[in-house]
Amino acid sequence: MSRFSILLPICLFFVSTILAQTSLDSLSTLRIGDWQQHLPWQRAQYVTQSTEKVWFCTEWSVVEVDKTDRSTKFLSKVEGLSDVGMSLAKYNPETKKLLIAYTNSNLDLYEPSTGAITNLPFIRKNINLTGDKTINHVLNSGNFAYISCGFGLLKMNLNRAEASFTVFTQRDVRGAALFGGFIYIGTDDGLFRIPENDPNPEDFGRWESLGTAQGLPDDADVTAIEVFDTKIWLGIGKSLYRFDGSNSELITTHPDRKVVYMTQEGAGLTIGWRVGFGGNIEYISSGSTFRDEIHWTCDAQRPRFAIEDGNKKFWIADYDDQFRYYDRSTDQCERFKYNSPYTQHSTEISIVRDKVYVATPGAKSDLKPQGVFQTGMYVFESGQWKQFSGFSNPELVPFNCNKDMWRVTGHPTMEKFYVGSFDGGLVEVNDDLTNVKCYTKANSVLQSAGAAGQDRTAIGGMAFDKDNNLWIINYASTAPIAVLKADGNFKNFSGTPANNLIQIAIDQNGYKWFVVGFNGGVLVYDSGADINSPADDRYRILNTANSNLPTNTVSSVAVDLDGDVWVGTQQGVVTFECGTNVFDADCKGRRRIVNVDGFNAYLLETEDVRSIAIDGANRKWFGTTNGVFVQSPDALTQVAQFTSTNSPLFDNNITDIAINQRNGEVWIGTEKGITSLRAEATTGGKAHSLAPYAYPNPVKPDYDGPIAIYGLARDSNIKITDVAGNLVYEGKSLGGQAVWNGRDYQGRRAASGVYLVYATSAVAFDNPDAIITKVVVLN
Repeated sequence: MSRFSILLPICLFFVSTILAQTSLDSLSTLRIGDWQQHLPWQRAQYVTQSTEKVWFCTEWSVVEVDKTDRSTKFLSKVEGLSDVGMSLAKYNPETKKLLIAYTNSNLDLYEPSTGAITNLPFIRKNINLTGDKTINHVLNSGNFAYISCGFGLLKMNLNRAEASFTVFTQRDVRGAALFGGFIYIGTDDGLFRIPENDPNPEDFGRWESLGTAQGLPDDADVTAIEVFDTKIWLGIGKSLYRFDGSNSELITTHPDRKVVYMTQEGAGLTIGWRVGFGGNIEYISSGSTFRDEIHWTCDAQRPRFAIEDGNKKFWIADYDDQFRYYDRSTDQCERFKYNSPYTQHSTEISIVRDKVYVATPGAKSDLKPQGVFQTGMYVFESGQWKQFSGFSNPELVPFNCNKDMWRVTGHPTMEKFYVGSFDGGLVEVNDDLTNVKCYTKANSVLQSAGAAGQDRTAIGGMAFDKDNNLWIINYASTAPIAVLKADGNFKNFSGTPANNLIQIAIDQNGYKWFVVGFNGGVLVYDSGADINSPADDRYRILNTANSNLPTNTVSSVAVDLDGDVWVGTQQGVVTFECGTNVFDADCKGRRRIVNVDGFNAYLLETEDVRSIAIDGANRKWFGTTNGVFVQSPDALTQVAQFTSTNSPLFDNNITDIAINQRNGEVWIGTEKGITSLRAEATTGGKAHSLAPYAYPNPVKPDYDGPIAIYGLARDSNIKITDVAGNLVYEGKSLGGQAVWNGRDYQGRRAASGVYLVYATSAVAFDNPDAIITKVVVLN
């Protein structure tokens, strides 16, 4: 047989496989086991540069911009940074390393040429460094960096990644400068200096205090310091001074703004003034004291930091949307905005029809509204984010529907979604953000939150039933349960035993499970056979008095693939497996006992379980205040635990978890931002799909990751053989997806060739010889 005749069927098979997989794998760019960040990239608070690159520090991560072609690279925990929450960053041209400082005083050294990241936690973790560890400023000097902190000054050797000396000042050091053979530090209690060659700079008693004798204010609050034009320039409160080492000169005083930073990286001196979030940028040329305002033409209304690149060319970190580049000589302004969520906040994540809907905070801990209107909510579709708020849709504003959008769900079959405002009622909107409808107490059956003493329409939660009726919590009203029926008509229900309801899940019997706020346990509601008649309605409150709930503080509720209801509390998890008997007094729920380090304990009994999600294999994903716990379908075995220490999670405080059942991508909301993980489980039915397939396929020589087989029946038995019938893998799918590592039983990479995938299903359990797809391995 010729080589062509061998390759032809392989190529034809590969093409057909590509066509089959396009509809599903376009839903996620992640390989199984990979993480992706979903952080806000609009606002920056610090900026630094090399000759080729510029780095903007956002609230949570770093954006690297190439100065020539403006291409970007995003740096976060997913890309290898050790932390989140940026304070500042400073590029050192001698070592060609970027020093990144975090708000918790952690440090990273990043090498742009190699991508290597070294964590330097000695400030954050060193118990001998007492006092305020906030990092305020970094001064480069050759291989060294002088790091100004709340407790004092630290000199660090960047090549060795070790401290040279530390001086404790008992003062907040705002910045440092090297001038005339001295080390200067500006503090909240004046200006100090010491000779650079002093043998014991750690002894703060050896530092000279400078003040009125040098023409400076006594006990001056130095907010910024920089060497420029053979003098030291000082920001002291609302005044700008320059100092020649002996005498000082007052340059100007602003009526209400303070000098907050100064930089000298180009031909002149860049000065930042600020009051509140507002501010302005000024520029002084060499040999002059004329202050030129440079930012207004680039519309930098809230500048946080700016640096000069060359002669009167500036990179500006602005707290409003978009990073900025401004050429003063040509009046050219460039703005850089990157596709991302508007904020890091999330309270509820809903994934429907392969679209991700994210709601933002709307209620305080005491269940009072926050009144937040800027953030709205946002939607992720086909790799792009869009914000839905009063800014994108002004028609929301007159009804207060734009405030506190903290609940969201997509319609199961139609191209629209629903948002629950904790202030302005229910919002219905098409996926393209058109045809917006606000349902409030003024135009629907929804009522005022009068029981909470608030004249507003508050939505506490939403969920669709199997008939596409949308069940709505009308929080703190006299009829707290409402439904928007599939025919478009509303109905509400009064007489419920509780009205401060804040979450809802619907089980396989159609029963509605509500979390009751203010430590009220759980309310179960049966709307009966006739949704329009209250005669057959039933209610039951579950609490510590009549069930096995360990506490009445309930945070979450979910229904698994077997119909069991899982309730998350501040003291672990309780399952209710009563089916239609949940209204019987004997239905008390069960606390599952697991083995932890050789000891029996109740499942997650020390954890506050804030969120529960069920994947396609019926595994349980528990979001807690200590990260994410993934448990087996019966929850007796821990599959994985993800924390901010052992994974790219930005924070251990989990706000919500949602799973795209088609591709297995798990979306995890934390207090500091959203990440997603491509997990192994997808949804599966009783039978295989019409076209199961493997991905990647073919498996190229440079690929050494997992190979996924999609479109399987739930929990299928899998066998993979070569064309000669030799077994190389045997296992079980997780839901509708099986994962093969591309190796045989002896751990060797599979040889080049075609491999046959066999699988059973619930409707063909006695036919394990059915070939469902093939995998081509190329070495």
